[in-house]
Amino acid sequence: MFKRISLLLVAAATATLAPIVDPTFAAQSSKPAPAELENIVFALDKAASKQDIEAVMKYYAPTFNHSDGLNRDRYKQLLSQLWQRYKNISYRTEISKWEKKGDLITAETVTMIQGVRGAENDNFKLDARLISTQTYKSTNGQLQVVSQQVLAENSSLSSGDAPPPVKLKIPELIGVGRQYVLDAIVTEPLGTSLLLGAAIEEPVEAKNYLNENMIDLRPLRAGGLFKIGQAPFSSGDRWISVVLVRESGITITSQRLRVTKDFTGNQYTPLPEPDTTPSRVRPRPNNDQTL
Repeated sequence: MFKRISLLLVAAATATLAPIVDPTFAAQSSKPAPAELENIVFALDKAASKQDIEAVMKYYAPTFNHSDGLNRDRYKQLLSQLWQRYKNISYRTEISKWEKKGDLITAETVTMIQGVRGAENDNFKLDARLISTQTYKSTNGQLQVVSQQVLAENSSLSSGDAPPPVKLKIPELIGVGRQYVLDAIVTEPLGTSLLLGAAIEEPVEAKNYLNENMIDLRPLRAGGLFKIGQAPFSSGDRWISVVLVRESGITITSQRLRVTKDFTGNQYTPLPEPDTTPSRVRPRPNNDQTL
């Protein structure tokens, strides 16, 4: 019988993705960002770290839209719900690229997020990294965010005295219908400890942002979780999350997988499998959950 565990799956940031950049965008990036852009990025980090929702939202235009299908009101609601779960949280954002055209500024940013859950008997720690592109427009002399597109994200939730350290290897971008390899490797010896684990795949949708799931945990015979998944036959982003549990702690690591019809090229090549690693199991064609 598999143990069951109810865990919050948070998706929020990743290793650097290299999108195709407009030459003008790249040229502007070599120059210091304008003061008005630096000021709004700093102000947003400061307000978000204080969990001041009204101060944050004054920098978002009424017509704000998000690549995950969120409008301004829904974005505010989800942000408020996230902060209710963390007794402290901090944001630090860096501008990596920017471009100005007329009254619009487009910037690619990297945001680091750290937090601690505030519920009783719940000491989960959050570490996340988000790469996104924002478009800002000046209204009455004040820049406001009018749109945001997530380029990449990954996150880690950990709890316990010694949660298992995990290295997650999956592609960030894949073609529709293509198979991919998932390797979640525990990077230190387990000794005699029992390791339980599971993987879950979800579409990136507003209803799944702060979704809590019941997860079947299986005993693992090797130092990690090794599977083959399959991208859906339609474009869209997916959240891939891995849960690993041992006596001394729990680690949940998540990454966004971008699925597109335009992708060409090789997929991620898996690490060689040692004799002790269980064979990867291919998904059944009629099973929506490929992991």
